[in-house]
Amino acid sequence: MPTLRLNDPLVQNVLAGIIIGLGPGMYLAITALGAGGGPANETQMVNLANSVLYAVWFLVGWFSGSFVTTFGPKATFLIGTLGYPIYVGSLWYFTNTAMEWFPIAAGAFLGLSANLLWTAGAYISFSYSTEGSRGSFISMQWGLLSLFGSLGSIVAFGLNFNASKLQVPIAVYIVFILLMVSAFFVALFFIVKPSKVRRRDGTPLAHYPHQGFWQELKNQRRLLQDWRLLVMFIPMLASEVALIVLSSLNSLYFNIRTRSLNSLMFNVMQVVGAIFIGFMLDNSRISSRRARGFVSVAVVATIVTAGWIGLTVWLYKNPMDLLNPPLFDWTDGPFGGFFVLNLIFGMNMVIYQVTVQWIISSFTNDPEELARLAGLVKGVLAGGVAAAFGTEAAGLPQLQVVAYNFTVQAVGLVLMAAVTWKCVTPTNYSKEENVIPPKAMQTEDKGVETAGVHQ
Repeated sequence: MPTLRLNDPLVQNVLAGIIIGLGPGMYLAITALGAGGGPANETQMVNLANSVLYAVWFLVGWFSGSFVTTFGPKATFLIGTLGYPIYVGSLWYFTNTAMEWFPIAAGAFLGLSANLLWTAGAYISFSYSTEGSRGSFISMQWGLLSLFGSLGSIVAFGLNFNASKLQVPIAVYIVFILLMVSAFFVALFFIVKPSKVRRRDGTPLAHYPHQGFWQELKNQRRLLQDWRLLVMFIPMLASEVALIVLSSLNSLYFNIRTRSLNSLMFNVMQVVGAIFIGFMLDNSRISSRRARGFVSVAVVATIVTAGWIGLTVWLYKNPMDLLNPPLFDWTDGPFGGFFVLNLIFGMNMVIYQVTVQWIISSFTNDPEELARLAGLVKGVLAGGVAAAFGTEAAGLPQLQVVAYNFTVQAVGLVLMAAVTWKCVTPTNYSKEENVIPPKAMQTEDKGVETAGVHQ
């Protein structure tokens, strides 16, 4: 068994996943409770704060890749971890004061810091992996995020099992804030410089030429001229809309202990989805990268379509008055159908966006280009989430919200299939001068060259 080193790409990816789990994982746990863990009548305020959060995130995404390449993943993570505990603290403040300014301001700051955190994480999963392990690296971070989110949901579920109030206890907020703060120290002590990372065969990842920040911004601007990314804009936009729809329905239809159970199972299914899609995208039995991409898109399309159709049927059967939410318990009849849909959408949350990221990261192996792609992917994703939160905050009928999000994801799936067919190549190694291929690929390339000499 190989010795684990701090500068091993896999170890760094696991540490990045732990940071993401302690920050966004806890955020997802409290978001999936609905209404930020507060009463159902706080849902509109939380959706407004989250709309601001993701709008800022969308804007920052156009520059965050350049921030990572200039200052490195450690500094980016350190700033990125700061927004989550402040945001959860603002939800606690609102629950006790009904003052909206703090959650909205905290949401704006979290939009800045969260984008930096996610860009640093995506940079590591994209550029530290090999072509044959990229799906596993991306899904590993999501699996750890969902695992930590599940642990947070278990805490909330235990504290809310016999809850009589329609909001989570203060103890839940305190536990979540402490866990989020710990992510800062993981980044401070354990994330290393990319130039010090070494694969298990001893090779570094790439040569890292020094470029100024303004040159980085020019490089970032060139992404807008890449037709592949323009085609992938809608899939990126649609990546995370499942969370918003399910969290709002969870808060509007169910009491607090049932919301806690739904939140827990939503996170558990993200772990299952991460393992599943990582296996599909890196399945060595399918030798072609393009074929793996096609199979994965087809499986994602099946699960996504089943979920949206099922949710439409459930909403038709269970209409709701926003002024008088039903607050079902898990002992009530409508819970069973929603529980199954909640499991499907938990998978949707992961498998859709991991596949999108895998397709886009297959365009290159250059770490600096991948950093720019990571920032763009996370920024555009946030724009889609902001739009989804906006539809919820506007108070649109839930069937209209579902129709909008289903359409966006369905169109995205068609575009994903098209880009996979046209743009996913067998390999990018030896095509980019800054990238140092693994020794196995170097040997393979030499073998091909030798064969060409003898032909």
